[in-house]
Amino acid sequence: MSAEHLSIMPSSSAAESTALIAERQRLLVPYLRAVCERSGFRAVSGSPTEHTLARVRPAAVVLGFEVPGGRPLEAIRRARRMRPNATLVVLVRRADPAWTAMAQALGADAVLGEGADGAALAVALRAGRLATR
Repeated sequence: MSAEHLSIMPSSSAAESTALIAERQRLLVPYLRAVCERSGFRAVSGSPTEHTLARVRPAAVVLGFEVPGGRPLEAIRRARRMRPNATLVVLVRRADPAWTAMAQALGADAVLGEGADGAALAVALRAGRLATR
């Protein structure tokens, strides 16, 4: 999904922070959006490109199982460089310890395996939100 196709969801409060959801599997996006919104974020879905990160200026970035562009480590590096104070949560199919360590070294705040549920994502988002206040 390109930056031109950002899907901005309604917000209940203009003071809410934005969460960028980067996930190619369209069936997962509504679920991730709901978790982000329940965690106090306004949800925006799109690709984690430099243009999108600069335009949206998200307080949180959720990199899904299938990151648009197909290069999750590069997306982590880019998101951290462009949004150094954002909460960066990465969803992975298998929680490989070596890959998790690389993701965290590049700036991921949380790496959640496929068995993690919405509650784990909400905790990761809220923990980052509290740390940046």
